[in-house]
Amino acid sequence: MSTWLNHHLQAIKLVLSRMNANLLSTFMICLVIAVAMCLPSLFYLGVDNLSKLTNHMKSETEISLFLKLDVTSDNIAKIDSILAKNIAISQYHLVTKDDAWQQLQAKSKDNQNISSAIEQLGKNPLPDAFFIQAKSTDPETLETLRNTLQSIPGVEQAVLNADWAKRLATLLSIGKKLIFFITALLAIVLLVIIGNTVRMQILSQKDEIQVSYLIGATNSFIRMPFLYAGVFYGLLGGLLSVLMITGIIQTFNYSVMEISNLYSSDFSLNLLNIDLYLTIIGLAITIGWVGSYLAVTRAIGAIKIS
Repeated sequence: MSTWLNHHLQAIKLVLSRMNANLLSTFMICLVIAVAMCLPSLFYLGVDNLSKLTNHMKSETEISLFLKLDVTSDNIAKIDSILAKNIAISQYHLVTKDDAWQQLQAKSKDNQNISSAIEQLGKNPLPDAFFIQAKSTDPETLETLRNTLQSIPGVEQAVLNADWAKRLATLLSIGKKLIFFITALLAIVLLVIIGNTVRMQILSQKDEIQVSYLIGATNSFIRMPFLYAGVFYGLLGGLLSVLMITGIIQTFNYSVMEISNLYSSDFSLNLLNIDLYLTIIGLAITIGWVGSYLAVTRAIGAIKIS
């Protein structure tokens, strides 16, 4: 166990000393990794925060529940009780036909044509109505709630304008797919970059590797320092990417908060997204290890043949 641990510690010290001797090239590789990881992460944050922003759009998820003209006060009370028990409803309020009629008359005073038309009606044609605020902004959930409310006895029509929500859901779905493909393409690019970097290191130490084989070194012993190199490139690149993302979010937050204040909202970008940061670092380390493994396996095979 001590021998195995000592081999790993020696490999780590060797890699760190090589990185320290080539600080500029090490920084440039880590910077490329950081930028490549930063781009899809920022895109993801944009989509994720846009999705969360819909939760602040309270008035856009309102369902108008118009009751039948002959509905009685008992029916209204029963409907009120049903709405109160529905867990999908955030809040609701009743506007009676008399209140609606008075509001319409008050608004029509400045328009002579509308006022004349109202006078010709002679009686109140407006129904009692509940205006309901749903908890969810998901289009399918809203449509399900609308259908449920439509089936309540005494309800004439449940109206929901969910076109905006459907369009937004479609755009968010497209955005998530784009994030996946962008991440995959950038991961391939990083594999190539890290692989070529490690390959150049192997070629520069070809003579040492050949001598190591002559004295009985195994493939795993030869491979170990280069794998650690890939891991450290990924780790440093991931940490640098997290710092870049944090700085960008902090910069944008000032503008976002100013806009939010104008609309009496407390919405802001989440600065400490731990899950995202851990994912970035873990993915960067994985890419670094895989790129190094592929490069060193191919290079060692070529050295053995030669």
